[in-house]
Amino acid sequence: MFFVQPQDDAAVKSPVRLEFGVENFQVAAVPQAEVKETRPNLGHHHVAVDADCLPPGSVIPRAAPWVHFGDGKNVIDMQLPAGQHRLTLQIGDDLHRTIDGLCSRVTVNVTE
Repeated sequence: MFFVQPQDDAAVKSPVRLEFGVENFQVAAVPQAEVKETRPNLGHHHVAVDADCLPPGSVIPRAAPWVHFGDGKNVIDMQLPAGQHRLTLQIGDDLHRTIDGLCSRVTVNVTE
C-alpha cells in the first residue's frame, strides 16, 4: 500500500489531496450489516495525521487522528495547518483491525 499523492517530502498547499493505492490486496467498503467475521484479503483505508503505524491486529480508533474510509474510497482533500506533517496510511479489515505489513507513511510540508 502506498500514497499515490502526495509524495514523501512534498511541499503542498491546504487542502491537501491524498490518494491511496495498493497492490496484491483488495479494498472494499465495510458491509452495512453487523460484521462478525472479516473477509479474507479484503480491507479499507485509514489515514492519520502526525501518528505512527499501529501494531498488527490493533483496532484502529474511530477518533482523531484517524479518518476511516469504510466506504472503500481512496481519495480525500484534507485541511492541514501550515508546517510539517507525518501522514500514516494503514489498511484495516472489516473489524478495523490492522493487517501486518499494510502501513506506509509520508512526510509533507504544508506551505499555506
